[in-house]
Amino acid sequence: MLSLLTFLGIIETAYASPYFGYYCSALGTYCGDGQGFIIHIAVRTANVIVIPVVGAIAVIAILWASIKMISSFGDDQGKEEAKKIIIGAVVGIILAVTGVAIVNWVCKVVELATAGSGLCA
Repeated sequence: MLSLLTFLGIIETAYASPYFGYYCSALGTYCGDGQGFIIHIAVRTANVIVIPVVGAIAVIAILWASIKMISSFGDDQGKEEAKKIIIGAVVGIILAVTGVAIVNWVCKVVELATAGSGLCA
């Protein structure tokens, strides 16, 4: 299926060979060909960077909103602004977790299609 899509020009072949050698040797990981390198980078970025950064921003936003709510002293406008900040933080967490889940799912699908290379572990 993948070769058919590549043949039709729908999906182009990714060539990252000059670059993935540096990355794989520096971290001591197996990246295989260029396709494996791209998958490995996507999964590592999602798991190592996205979740901690979004989590930290969400915690800071919730703390800011709670301080704002406490300091509003019964002012309805301050409470509503704090509620919007908390809702935005929760929506951001949900979107980030969904994005990471999609990246991991795509990695598993590609791993199954390429006879399992062990990149998604």
